[in-house]
Amino acid sequence: MKETLTRMGTGLVFGIIVIASVSMGPWSNALLWISVSSLAVREFIQGSKKISTNTVWGFSAFVALWMSMVIGIPWQNSGAYEPSALLSLILMIWTNDSGAYFVGKPLGKHKLMPSISPGKSWEGLLGGAALASLLAVWLWGWSFVWMGPFVAVFATSGDLIESAWKRRNGIKDSGALMPGHGGVLDRFDGFMLTGPIYFVLLSLLPFEFTLKTILP
Repeated sequence: MKETLTRMGTGLVFGIIVIASVSMGPWSNALLWISVSSLAVREFIQGSKKISTNTVWGFSAFVALWMSMVIGIPWQNSGAYEPSALLSLILMIWTNDSGAYFVGKPLGKHKLMPSISPGKSWEGLLGGAALASLLAVWLWGWSFVWMGPFVAVFATSGDLIESAWKRRNGIKDSGALMPGHGGVLDRFDGFMLTGPIYFVLLSLLPFEFTLKTILP
């Protein structure tokens, strides 16, 4: 119970900061993701027991490309800064995480990949996908209900990749920035794959953002 309350409290503060940064404009949005990317590279270097210079440069290049794509998401459709495009993805990933946690915690009996992440379960994956699907319907309509499973699969895959890295290096969390959540890599691992793929999807599909009618 204490762990859940800690996660909820930290998550609320974190959520407000992220949503405000994206909503206020392009400069605050860019500053957010530059900060996240810089901290991610720092955590990767500090958390890796043995790491070569080439690996550091390779990871840094990936993070720089990832950062550029995430910063570019709000500009993707119209050429004007549209925060609802990025906020829609953020809410989808958070909804998936919440569904996976609150379903998987009490009901998770069938482990997804216990050798990598013992806490992940098939029940949690389905719970996250179901809740994200409901949000997708509200955000984009029934024709985009598939975005729920899409986010669940790729966000969970990013999580598992980061978990494999932590297990290989014998660490529990990538950092201690957010109590109950760990570090930046722990909190943004779900964005690792979904961000770039979503960036591409925006150029291919006719997304209309319900959040656009709500945001000032």
